[in-house]
Amino acid sequence: MMIDRLAGNAALKDSVRLMLESRRLTHSVLLVGETGLGAGYAARCVAADYLYPAGGAPAEALLRGECCRAVGKAGDRSSGRVETGIVREAISVTGMGTGGRYLVSQVKAMRTEIFNTSLSAEGRAVLLYHVERMNEESANALLKVMEEPPEGVLFLLTADSLAGVLPTIRSRCVSFAVAPVSPEECAKWCIGQGVDKKQAQLYSQLFDGHIGTVLAAAQDDARREQVEKALTLAKAAAAQDSYAAAVLLAGYEKDKAAAAALLGDFRAVAAAGLRGCVGAPLTGDAARRALSLADAAIQRLGAQVNPKIVLSVLAAKLG
Repeated sequence: MMIDRLAGNAALKDSVRLMLESRRLTHSVLLVGETGLGAGYAARCVAADYLYPAGGAPAEALLRGECCRAVGKAGDRSSGRVETGIVREAISVTGMGTGGRYLVSQVKAMRTEIFNTSLSAEGRAVLLYHVERMNEESANALLKVMEEPPEGVLFLLTADSLAGVLPTIRSRCVSFAVAPVSPEECAKWCIGQGVDKKQAQLYSQLFDGHIGTVLAAAQDDARREQVEKALTLAKAAAAQDSYAAAVLLAGYEKDKAAAAALLGDFRAVAAAGLRGCVGAPLTGDAARRALSLADAAIQRLGAQVNPKIVLSVLAAKLG
């Protein structure tokens, strides 16, 4: 079964396996786990096992996310449509509004589509990623179909935290927690996916077993470059070199989103140092201080403080 490919999470896999084998799977499942733990991957595993019990090419394609996609344009309530993917029996929905917010047009397009014939598989699966980003309007649109779903439709929702999901959605789902794995198990799994051994071991320590984050950092050039810059910034902090920190951070003064992303990785590096990660440039009190400064800077960026001011102050305090 595809769910067996999920690292760790034995209790989750056992529960899902039993429900799938008995065909008693509820029509709405919520998988909860912070970003990078693999809740989305787990959802695709469940969808693949539900739609294609025998596995095969369609199941593999679904695991890769090659399914239909509900899309829309912000501010245009009639713009929703479903783009056809390789796997027609599965539809994914990811917020496309500001900050990844769901658009009601996306949800309505998905809702219309799934009332069509279930095609060639066991039924249909709807994958809704990060449902904590739903506002009340898009949630109400989803509730209309979750309350009386078409025959054979399975809803698979993911969220970073259970508390962030609207109670009206949460109450209609069976919830499972996606737990982190050990850095050692994470590294082993990522090596099996083709990640360089040394890189897998370092990133697994830095990101504390968050498989999705490790894979993204290892397989995407831009993401990997960002992690390397976070490590460079940590080395500057360890050397109390405010000039080197200022030079590096100056490149992010006009891009608040990129600055926040870099500081998120810098924070992860500092946290890894507190855990005793061998590859982390910062340790002990220096790591604790850097972590506090990173949190404060990220908070100020979120509060719309001028990025240039935030980054300049951070560089000075790292010295």
